[in-house]
Amino acid sequence: MDGITATPRLHPQAAAAATARTAAPVVLVDLDFASGPFRAWTGLGPLHWAGMVFEGVGSIGAMGEVEETVELRAVRLTLMLSPVPQEVVNIALAERSFRLRPARLWGALLDEGGAFVADPFPLWAGLMDTMEVVDGAEPRVSLTCESRLVDLERAEVRRYTDADQQAEYPGDRFFEFVPALQEAEIRLPAA
Repeated sequence: MDGITATPRLHPQAAAAATARTAAPVVLVDLDFASGPFRAWTGLGPLHWAGMVFEGVGSIGAMGEVEETVELRAVRLTLMLSPVPQEVVNIALAERSFRLRPARLWGALLDEGGAFVADPFPLWAGLMDTMEVVDGAEPRVSLTCESRLVDLERAEVRRYTDADQQAEYPGDRFFEFVPALQEAEIRLPAA
């Protein structure tokens, strides 16, 4: 394996602290909802990093497995809060335009004083996809996110029309006369 080097995920300080008795691994989540960002972390209380404040969700937060693959395919990740107060359920039900908006996760290590051992490292990034809200005796909110590779699986629907061209390139006149040409009879001179 000469000449092959891997990019380390952890800063050398974080890697050394990972084996210490007092290092606590945490996950930070940033969901970019249209109504405003939702930032949470796996501990308790507020956590400040990079000008952002992450609210602790403690044991009510859960995260599905972060899957890594060498294949070129989209992977899913599920984030869940359960049980949640009724006001959180109401906010989730009112949130309408979240689909295909960014979702980012970072991993980090905290020392015994609650300070970062090193800067958090990117754990996962993708787009929010579907939200399931269950109201009842034990209400929960579940959000499924997809990696950006999901765009490769979507068909891009484009048409050779002036309207489609204007949407992409306003003012361009390339397709302006296409409708007139569709029924036009063009006669070429005989040789």
